[in-house]
Amino acid sequence: MNQYTSDLITKASKYIPGASYFTLGPNLPGIPEFIIEKGYGPYVYTTDGVKMLDVTLAHGSLILGHSNKVISEAVRKQIALGTALTNITKPAIELAELMVEIVPCADKVRIVNSGTEASILAIRLVRAATGKEKILKFEGAYHGFADNLIFNTNYGKPNEWCPYPEASPDSLGVSLSQAKTVLIAPYNNLEITSKIIDENIHDLAGIIVEPVMRGINSRPEFLKGLKVICDKYKIPLIFDEVITGFRVSLGGAQEYFGVTPDLSIYGKSLGAGYPIGAIVGKDSLMKYLDPSSENGNHIFSIGSFHSNPLCSTAALYCLKELKKNGSYEKLNNYGDGLRSGLSQIFEQYELPHVMTGLGSIIEFFFTSGAVTDYKSSICSNLALKDLIGSNMYRFKVVGGGGRYTCSIMHGEKELDWMLSAVSSTLDNARSTGVLNRIIEGSMN
Repeated sequence: MNQYTSDLITKASKYIPGASYFTLGPNLPGIPEFIIEKGYGPYVYTTDGVKMLDVTLAHGSLILGHSNKVISEAVRKQIALGTALTNITKPAIELAELMVEIVPCADKVRIVNSGTEASILAIRLVRAATGKEKILKFEGAYHGFADNLIFNTNYGKPNEWCPYPEASPDSLGVSLSQAKTVLIAPYNNLEITSKIIDENIHDLAGIIVEPVMRGINSRPEFLKGLKVICDKYKIPLIFDEVITGFRVSLGGAQEYFGVTPDLSIYGKSLGAGYPIGAIVGKDSLMKYLDPSSENGNHIFSIGSFHSNPLCSTAALYCLKELKKNGSYEKLNNYGDGLRSGLSQIFEQYELPHVMTGLGSIIEFFFTSGAVTDYKSSICSNLALKDLIGSNMYRFKVVGGGGRYTCSIMHGEKELDWMLSAVSSTLDNARSTGVLNRIIEGSMN
């Protein structure tokens, strides 16, 4: 580490809480091992001049890679025209038009600044439309950091959670009164979910679900069964496609699985690295965002940078790029290659494991049992995942112990790099005895 980087880390420790951009879960990030200065394609470069492979890509946002030339040029042109115009703009209109063309459930679109904002609006919409208050979410799912749904997420402490369907907050500072408006059900379990719905039908405003929850695949019958129940009882169904949207297919998970929700929310990949979120859905619900609705029958929604032309431009050109032939073949080939390659490595080290995820969402769990919901996922050997995650930077990879992703710029070279990093990490751990201690520890 050079002096320049050391000085930056010292400043970060002095002026930024924890020298970190996030605060979550029971584990502290600690002092950063490096500072990233720039990124191009599938790589980032540190202030020490080290080139590193990026397999997190701003939590899956950079689907076209870092500093994509098409996006950068379009944004540069828009900067010269204005970045915040306090009005609906041409890029936002064209983006909405394209999203309606692409997304099965989209009759109308509202552009916001993040997936969290989209989640807040989606919940407000279904409550306004139904006149009811309770929202059903699934254990282990994360729908943004807003107070209304920060319950029983993958960042919480499951040993302290209440039994279904009672919600438990995952953060200090969240009012316990919010918990009374949230119901918790186990993912992929239609039987228990149906029972919770039946018992709360008169108070249930909507159901929100991740079609691929934290890298855990939904069972084929689960999403379809949810849709049938929601249609039967006229409960709005919300797909959280912040992760799956425009990544598992152009039309997202709803296109891939053939299940059309009433509302869907987006973020991450939509903006190609620029901060954006979106809520799309059927006219019957989106009409509550129309300020000219009859009798003032609409919800409150305004933001200084909502539908701003800069981020709308980035998103518009991102979708245009993804529409080109070969985009999803590249993403899925890399994802399938990494999933297969990791499995082979784990087999070489005789590590029981389950590979999950879909397309370019790659996840794995060190367990011999099936992983179908959050509780089964945490039966994984988490110390082994932590071992991989904490050592990736030593082999010049920016990525933790799972939930990897890629961009259209990732190819064979990057796949080999990634697999080599994981293999080398496990090889070093075995030679030092660390691997055996972790495995033996999990048996006790």
